[in-house]
Amino acid sequence: MSGRLFTSLGLFVFSMVLMQCAGATLETKQADPRLAPVQPNYTSQLAQSMRDLDAELVAIRELLEAGEDVAGMRFTEHQFTTLQPTDSSMLVDGFQALSMAFAHQVAEFNAAPDAETYSAVVGGCEACHMRSCPGPLQRIAKRYLSEDE
Repeated sequence: MSGRLFTSLGLFVFSMVLMQCAGATLETKQADPRLAPVQPNYTSQLAQSMRDLDAELVAIRELLEAGEDVAGMRFTEHQFTTLQPTDSSMLVDGFQALSMAFAHQVAEFNAAPDAETYSAVVGGCEACHMRSCPGPLQRIAKRYLSEDE
């Protein structure tokens, strides 16, 4: 019995050391420890800004789909070219031009929020991700309005 206790204690200590080496702490646990972390990997400034933008897209899409007025809604204006990417492979030729075009689309929505300018913002996301980081394309496709599909 004491051998099993010693083994269990050793495994626990070993797990704690691994967690510390990986940069994790006990405080990073979610409310339900059975669930995997929402985003277990390193999050760059660029990735975080896009996740924040995605949350804004979802909120505005829900309002538009429900026929609500979005006159008071705004997207956060991120300067993607100044944010640290996850890795250098994301900085493809044309990234700066695509970022500038996207910033213009966001500014257009913020000046006149409606379904048309919202759809242009989603199109801007898609255009950039088709060129530089195709992973989120399925998620982006779900941000279009039903009438756009």
